Amino acid sequence: MPNYLTYLDFEIDVRADDATGGYTVAVVSSPAGEERASVFLPFGELELKNRLLELQNALLSSGGTRRRGLTEHEKTVEKFGRELFNFLLPDEVRGLYRISRKKAVAGGQGLRLKLRISDPALAALPWEFLFDPTHNEYICLSTQTPLVRYLELAQPPQVLAVAPPLRILGLIASPEGLDKLNVELEKQRVEEALADLLADGLIELHWLPGQTRRDLQRAMRQGPWHIFHYIGHGGFDPIHQEGLLFLADAAGQAEALTARQLATILGDHSSLRTVFLNACEGAANSQTDLFSGTAATLMRRGIPAVLAMQYAITDRAAIEFTTTLYESLADGYPVDAAVAEARKAISLAVNHSVEWGTPVLHMRAPDGQIFELQGKRQSGEGKSGSGVAPVVEVVRGPAEVATVRASVVTPPAPQSPIQIDWVTIPAGEFTMGSTESHTQEMIAFAKKQSYSGTFNEGWLTCELPQHRLHLPTYRISRTPITVAQFAAFVAATGYRTTAEEKGTGWAKKTDGKWDWVQGADWQHPRGPESDVGQKQNHPVTQVSWHDALAFCKWAGARLPSEAEWEKAARGTDGRIWPWGDAEPDAQRCNFSDSKIGDTSPVGIYSAGASPYGVLDMAGNVDEWTSSRWGGYDWGKPGFVYPYKADEREGLDVEDSRVIRGGSYATDRVFVRCAHRYWGHPDLRLDFRGFRVVLLPPGSGSLFSENSGL
Repeated sequence: MPNYLTYLDFEIDVRADDATGGYTVAVVSSPAGEERASVFLPFGELELKNRLLELQNALLSSGGTRRRGLTEHEKTVEKFGRELFNFLLPDEVRGLYRISRKKAVAGGQGLRLKLRISDPALAALPWEFLFDPTHNEYICLSTQTPLVRYLELAQPPQVLAVAPPLRILGLIASPEGLDKLNVELEKQRVEEALADLLADGLIELHWLPGQTRRDLQRAMRQGPWHIFHYIGHGGFDPIHQEGLLFLADAAGQAEALTARQLATILGDHSSLRTVFLNACEGAANSQTDLFSGTAATLMRRGIPAVLAMQYAITDRAAIEFTTTLYESLADGYPVDAAVAEARKAISLAVNHSVEWGTPVLHMRAPDGQIFELQGKRQSGEGKSGSGVAPVVEVVRGPAEVATVRASVVTPPAPQSPIQIDWVTIPAGEFTMGSTESHTQEMIAFAKKQSYSGTFNEGWLTCELPQHRLHLPTYRISRTPITVAQFAAFVAATGYRTTAEEKGTGWAKKTDGKWDWVQGADWQHPRGPESDVGQKQNHPVTQVSWHDALAFCKWAGARLPSEAEWEKAARGTDGRIWPWGDAEPDAQRCNFSDSKIGDTSPVGIYSAGASPYGVLDMAGNVDEWTSSRWGGYDWGKPGFVYPYKADEREGLDVEDSRVIRGGSYATDRVFVRCAHRYWGHPDLRLDFRGFRVVLLPPGSGSLFSENSGL
């Protein structure tokens, strides 16, 4: 699912009709209007019991060696799913559903199916297996059509801003008198599921050392916690019609904790947004009743989302589900979309498995957004009041895979106030950085050039080690921001650049020291007055990092991280330059050998396009990124920092940001996709510009990655 996808709601209310003995299905909200119909279950009580038993058998037997065609178990589940679909969406309602899907697709949105079912017996059915015969798909297996059990209350929860890490409190209860759980194995499988997120500092997982209600109550006081993850035994009290979880008493014996008691312990903690209940024991009907009752009880106490298993689930499916669920939440997905992604992970990873239908999501957040993860602002990062969160990147060792998240705090504008040509970069892994052998080749080449006397090997060794990263989907501008686009920003806002505010001009090096040039020597980023007509389509230059951030805020955008910049430049095959491994020339980019000596109009070097069609990623102007400067293995013993902080008087290198792409003035070495350089946020040069990444409308959350410095 693209991070910028939002949802329209298709909300269905199902109630018993005492007059007919059937049910009334009412569409109470949809993009296509409202409708209602009278329906009857297509099977009697005994037949329904048999169908549910067949479903459980199918769940227990699914998975295995891949072969052509559906297994008998899959056919059983699909048939049951068709019947549930025909009941819930009879002809009158189905027409609205089809129109609503088309409207959602036309608007670049998904369609969230909200089920409001008040009849307990009907609510107990496994609606997660709804199968749409027209599209030949299970509805909840797509992030385009997530399915939630919705409980409408008077006060919907507010979105909670969360600075990483996302804090999870885990409790494994294996008391005496019940089947013993392998506690260490249970911990291991959750930790395995969260390994990358834990290593990247995006999630903190705390295991409760005890398993009594007092232990849980004490741990809750030590929050804040954002997610409560329970693994243990469940049951159902038929007399009081209430779900149970089993903890331990002081002697280690099983002690039932009712849904109301659990809600009493958890309900006073406003930071808690999700409860994940994975009870491993109990008959299927009891499990379903347990989680329905517990979910309603918890949500009435203010918990926005409760996720539970309606049937037993295998270890492998649970690991796939848990891994992808937490990854997607960290990516900023709404909780229902994260659950849909996690279902998909089970379907893809476990051959012929239908266990993806086992998790049930009960939710009361109207838009699925229960918290937003925010990047932590570093000291001195960004202008005061810029509203844009810094990008903080975590880059790991050469043989490891790191997960990059992108994140912003300020809600974006519905659309950019200027025309920007966006390119979508799909989610996935790519190769970042240079190999040791290629780095040495570049160093040898550089030393032969005219600037060899001042060449610093740190300019290239900071690209080591080469490593793999994973990025979610994002959109980046096809070209750098132009003079005309920046001029529109200035005209619309009256913005004064940092140089204008200081009464100074652009940075210039004199006698080995950098200083600000005054008065007439300064070139306004809109271009010299005499050149405005000719340079409207040239990249804007003479802009500081702060100026670029101010433009981003106005345009509903942000600066790319260096990882996002590099993937857009080189794709996934590790190529050296955007067009491949062939040497640069004057037909592919504007660099020193092109002999232009100035910026060129953006987008004219079509032969130099990246694999995604992004232009000017090599030469023309080097570009600001949001990433803080530092080596990939910053802090590693023996790492040599390329520069000293006092090399440029008055400019602290350790507060600098990464520069990418090279410019019209740089040699072939410095227009490679992997090349990294640094610039102080205040520094303004006549060959430096920037490009932007689109903010995801309505997502309210991104979670970003940076060199961890």
